[in-house]
Amino acid sequence: MALNHSSSRKTAFTLVELLVVIAIIGILIALLLPAVQAAREAARRSQCSNNMKQTGLALLNYESAHNVLPYGGIPTKAGGYGFSWWVRILPFYEHGGIVDALDHEGLMPANTNWRNTVGYVGGQQYGANMYNQERLRDHFFHFMYCPSSTVAKYGTGNCMSPTYTGVAGAIDHPTTKMRTSDPARGLICSGGALVMHENVSIRDITDGTSKTMIVAEQSDWCINTDGSKIDCRSDCRHTFSMGPANEPGWNRAWNTTCVMHPINQMSYSAQGVIANDGYCGSNIPIHSAHAGGAQILFVDGSVTFLEKNIELQVLYNLANRDDGNPMEDF
Repeated sequence: MALNHSSSRKTAFTLVELLVVIAIIGILIALLLPAVQAAREAARRSQCSNNMKQTGLALLNYESAHNVLPYGGIPTKAGGYGFSWWVRILPFYEHGGIVDALDHEGLMPANTNWRNTVGYVGGQQYGANMYNQERLRDHFFHFMYCPSSTVAKYGTGNCMSPTYTGVAGAIDHPTTKMRTSDPARGLICSGGALVMHENVSIRDITDGTSKTMIVAEQSDWCINTDGSKIDCRSDCRHTFSMGPANEPGWNRAWNTTCVMHPINQMSYSAQGVIANDGYCGSNIPIHSAHAGGAQILFVDGSVTFLEKNIELQVLYNLANRDDGNPMEDF
């Protein structure tokens, strides 16, 4: 009797079938990857917005406690480099202990700094406050850093370098003047909400708190003349604590910007950005690692994503607090 072996025959993928399956899996992964990346970027952008909302809340709590917004920055009593607005609002993030531990006058015996500096915490050879550097070194404040950014988290002295900047106004405000005796020639202004050497109160913001910017992103790279990426933020790598000094003619304004350029104008050589020898300008643009625009914090604590193609005059109007051009829609 003949045996039927057909029922015991084993089946398997041929090489061609296996290659087809692999190709299909590869196509599915290729189709899925952009969606995964987009979802991750959406999450990062949401966290960036939350960072700015925390900053808005801290600024409003500061205003409630002092009846004014913080200085954009102010020198020490002796005229040295003082603290920026970031330092002023740290207690409202529950980091008051860090601020209390800092040298606020530049008078610690261990310091040999220039003109009683407190906000500059870089190299000792340039007169940095090494006492404050020691207390700020390696601290990472998540609310100062956009999670989509790839720029350095730390500046000189390994202290935090933020990806957000204060808005001092725009170049068409009556307060605007040309910086003098400075290789990074640009325009400085004090028509915004965070201004060097002075406090702004809510009543000064006559265009409306929901229509006036106070903080903006600087979370991407600028492009150098040779096409390479280069860091350009308003702290100029001098970290979040850096404030101005009494320097007649220089008017340097770390951690704030006077709006001159469109959003995401990325040229490192543009007017008022950075000079060839590294001097920090007053007109470093609003720019972001998010596609198509940048996150903006308004005085009322709201956060809006402004498209990069927003009209430049509209951007100026939003930067100025009292130009008489409140924006109904933008």
